[in-house]
Amino acid sequence: MLDLLEEELASLRRENQLLHAIIDRVSDGVYAADREGNILVYNKAFEQIEGTKQVKMLGCKDSDIYLSETLPVDDYQRSAVLKGKKPILNQFISYLSPAGKKVDLVLNSYPYFENGEIAAVYEIGRDVSSANELMQQLMDNFDRHLPKMRHNGTQFSLNDIISASPVMTKVILQAKRIAQTKSIVTIIGETGVGKELFAQGIHNASPFANKSFVAINCAAIPDTLMEALMMGTVKGAFSGAIDAPGFFEQAEGGTLFLDEINSLSLHLQPKLLRLMQEKTVKRLGDNRERPIKCRIICASNEDLFETVKKGQFREDLFYRLTTQLLYIPPLRHHKEDIPVFLDRFISEMNTELSLNIARIDPAIIDLFSEYHWPGNVRELRHTIECAMTFAQSADTTLSLEHIPAILRTRISQQGLSTNQSISPLIEQNQKLNDFLAVCEKMFIEAALARSKGVSSTAAKNIGLSRQNFNYRLRKLGIGYNTSDPSHT
Repeated sequence: MLDLLEEELASLRRENQLLHAIIDRVSDGVYAADREGNILVYNKAFEQIEGTKQVKMLGCKDSDIYLSETLPVDDYQRSAVLKGKKPILNQFISYLSPAGKKVDLVLNSYPYFENGEIAAVYEIGRDVSSANELMQQLMDNFDRHLPKMRHNGTQFSLNDIISASPVMTKVILQAKRIAQTKSIVTIIGETGVGKELFAQGIHNASPFANKSFVAINCAAIPDTLMEALMMGTVKGAFSGAIDAPGFFEQAEGGTLFLDEINSLSLHLQPKLLRLMQEKTVKRLGDNRERPIKCRIICASNEDLFETVKKGQFREDLFYRLTTQLLYIPPLRHHKEDIPVFLDRFISEMNTELSLNIARIDPAIIDLFSEYHWPGNVRELRHTIECAMTFAQSADTTLSLEHIPAILRTRISQQGLSTNQSISPLIEQNQKLNDFLAVCEKMFIEAALARSKGVSSTAAKNIGLSRQNFNYRLRKLGIGYNTSDPSHT
């Protein structure tokens, strides 16, 4: 019998030690006192909050420790709980600790019953200053990952564009040079390569950065509305018309970005050309010419020279828009950037979805490196976003299983094989346009080499006009002899 009692006492001691160890590890202050105010529990967190040691508190009466001048008896939560016999929650108290430290707490106090009577009161207190610091840390972390909408209407700068590939590094450097000019810029690239990101970056690196960036998608606005929105209107110009500035006036002193300029109708193209030549705009229904003082950046997901040849785009407008030409290559031409993009996207999604993905299964990199990516960087981001929604909070590695089966199948079936059957330049399943672009670049580079870098001679040798040849140089990112007079 004695052995059983000793074993039970030993078990109770272990349980008591375990409970005290747990209480000392919690971040909130834990305090308990019996009916008479003898302090039974005073954890490590309360030591830090009040600056007082446990050994000086345990076993003492709270009325002897906490002076009435610094914490009046009426403010004791213990007294109120003893009287009311129910918890008191979320009470803010401010006092001086026994060590003379000012303490601000949010306190929850609970009665502890034995045989139907209150035997003690225990309290859990959270230091307000610590809570405020934690909240500030969380907000700072959130702000760091939240894309900033700048005062000028943009989110991105050229420094936000990441790349590990020489071809994209060259494009970024070209964009930085272009940004310092005031010339009209046209950005050429397939859908999803990031044309608006570059347009915003050029604006923010330009002398116009402090003014508005106005982005317009020409393909999204019906032709019947585009003229009124572009030019602006005056009251009475037509039924329901009001005084409203057009896109060019809205971008006063800043940048007007005309996305998918290739979708602009042939009816509106000469009006846009006139605006650019005259540098004035006349609102519909108005006789007054208003000066245009904004930079124009255009973007096209088609080769504008081809649209000119097809009769879909005016040649005079084409030459007006291509003073500065920036070509953004498709993702399949700089696949070494895929791991870099994945790291960025996963970091952003971790924050948005409260996940902890820290590693990418190499099998994903291998699969993605074989895929053609017709939707370019936008498609890559969408694929990662879909995969991340299938991840659990406990997952630390993004694996193939996270990628939805339908996406995984499509990528696998359309993946490019390294098995080459036509020539070392042709990848199996490669689109004709991509192969022709490679061939065109090699052909023009060879023509330049034969003419010792003189583009006018090279253009004549291969039967192209000087303007057409120079356009292709810019589009394909081919350097030329800077002393060549045909470029002056």
